[in-house]
Amino acid sequence: MNNLYALFLRAMLAFSIAVGAPAALAGPMYRVSFDTSSFAGSTGFLDLGFNGGGDMGQSVARLSNFSGNFLGDATYAGDATGTVTTGAILGNSTGENFFTQALTFGGLFSFDVAFDLGNEPLRTLFTVALLNDTFDAYLGADAELFTIDVIAGMVADVTVNAPGFVQVAQVAEVPEPGEWLLLATGLLLIVATRRMQQRG
Repeated sequence: MNNLYALFLRAMLAFSIAVGAPAALAGPMYRVSFDTSSFAGSTGFLDLGFNGGGDMGQSVARLSNFSGNFLGDATYAGDATGTVTTGAILGNSTGENFFTQALTFGGLFSFDVAFDLGNEPLRTLFTVALLNDTFDAYLGADAELFTIDVIAGMVADVTVNAPGFVQVAQVAEVPEPGEWLLLATGLLLIVATRRMQQRG
C-alpha cells in the first residue's frame, strides 16, 4: 500500500511540474510610457508590431494597462486582436503582425507588455512607433521609438531610439494565484515523498 501511495505522490509531483513548466517560459514584462506634449493639438497613430523572420519561434506579446487619449477602434494586421480597453494580444504566427491605434497627442501615454515565449531559441522583434495622421512619417524618432528583441531563454535586447521621449522599464511579474498553488503543491509533494522514503 505504501508503494502505491508513494507512486501516486510521485505522479502528482510530475504532473505539478509539467503543468507549471510553461510559466517558466514566460518572458520579461515591461512598462512603457511616452509624453506626446510636443505634438499637442494633432492626431496620429500608435503602431505596435511583433514580427520575426521565417525561423521565428511561436511567441505572444500581451499588451495591457493602456492609458492615454485614444481614438476609436484599433486596426489589425496578421495575428493581432484586442482593444486598448480590454488589452491586446500580438502573436507571431504570420510574417507581419500589427496593432494600430489612433490617438490624440498632447499627454502621457503608457502600457505594459509581457511576452510568452515559445520553446525554440528563435527571435521575434517587438516594435513601437508613433506615426502622423497620414501614416507616412514617424514621430519622436527617425524610426521606431524602441524595439525589444526577444528570444526564449535569453535576455531581451531593448533598443531605445528616442531616449528623451520614451521610457521603457522592466518590471517584475507578479505570480498568479494558480502559480503559487502549483508551487505549494509541488513542495508538499516533495516533503510527503521524502517522509514516505524515510518510513519505508
